[in-house]
Amino acid sequence: MRIIRKKGIVILTICFMAICLAMGCTTTKNMTENIVPGGKALKKKIAFLPTASKMGSGGKDLQKSARTHLETYLKDFCDDIIIVDSLKTRDLLEKIPRLPSGQLDNLALVKLGRVLGLNAVLEESISEIECLEDKRGIWGFRNPCLLGKLGVRVSALDIATGAILFDEVVRDEVTVSEHDWQRIKERSGYDREIAEQLLTKTMDRICQRVCDLLGDSPWTGYISSVSENTFTLTAGEDVGLATGDVLEVFGANEPIEGHAGQFYLVAKPKIGELRVTGVLKNHAEAIGILGSDLQNSSCVRLKR
Repeated sequence: MRIIRKKGIVILTICFMAICLAMGCTTTKNMTENIVPGGKALKKKIAFLPTASKMGSGGKDLQKSARTHLETYLKDFCDDIIIVDSLKTRDLLEKIPRLPSGQLDNLALVKLGRVLGLNAVLEESISEIECLEDKRGIWGFRNPCLLGKLGVRVSALDIATGAILFDEVVRDEVTVSEHDWQRIKERSGYDREIAEQLLTKTMDRICQRVCDLLGDSPWTGYISSVSENTFTLTAGEDVGLATGDVLEVFGANEPIEGHAGQFYLVAKPKIGELRVTGVLKNHAEAIGILGSDLQNSSCVRLKR
């Protein structure tokens, strides 16, 4: 695959990608529902990269608790989100290579995400617990207090473009006793009880934010294979596709190189349409009803 290397136009390209988010493969749900009130909204599939943590000896426990909290919240309160999670999926995501810069190879992640039918891949990281000294109360009557502080960061990579959909950081703190404060310092920034208190506060805040941001992101689908005029899609009943649905097909441009070895994809305008003829749990089949060279597509979206 030929790759365009034009670093001088990366900023303009990213701006253009933002326009594409509103016009092409990624028309926002809010905009489309304003145009077609009560229009059908398809669910979005996401997956998680392994949690990155700087925690000390108890870091694994906190990682597991943080991931459980986030996944439970999204499953319970984000009706338009589907979490794709299996041993195979985890293994594939763990094998995504890193660039010399230390960043994940986003183009490799995009290719895998399309095979899995994902809309976004989320990455979560947790900071060390900081020990702080502060004064609280009314000015003139402020008392010294000891605090434990934790930061949680969640970012999402858009599979349609390779760009970052969002990158949210939430920090919170709890008051701790001098005994607990010393324990945290002695245990390299980790105390399970304090960590869980901090995690509950930070995760409650960031989960709602993540749910809102993912909800504003539209469903985007991909063609996985073609046989004559029959197209197989990497989504089916799981996202809400049904026989008879008409999908708009958008053309594909070559990847454009950005900063630190990252690459971005910008969809071409609409090149045709498909009609869904059969739907199974995780994939669907469709036939071309408009346009040509539909196999050379960037993505598909539901026609409104």
